[in-house]
Amino acid sequence: MNTVRIYIDENLDTSHVQGLRQMLKNVPHVVNVAISDRDPHEVVVDYEERHNMPVKLIAVLRGQGYHPDILSA
Repeated sequence: MNTVRIYIDENLDTSHVQGLRQMLKNVPHVVNVAISDRDPHEVVVDYEERHNMPVKLIAVLRGQGYHPDILSA
């Protein structure tokens, strides 16, 4: 399993965090999504290692109107 940390520029309230988490969990090959209550700007996504997910996740987030940046992959 691989992990990517993504920074979301927007301020997210609780309902947006839940929606974002569910949206990312629905992306094929995503195994887990963690968003801290203390820092909702940071999203940690675990995904199947055979897939190049960081670029796909950024595209999905941008398609939903977010402004993401990869912190580490």
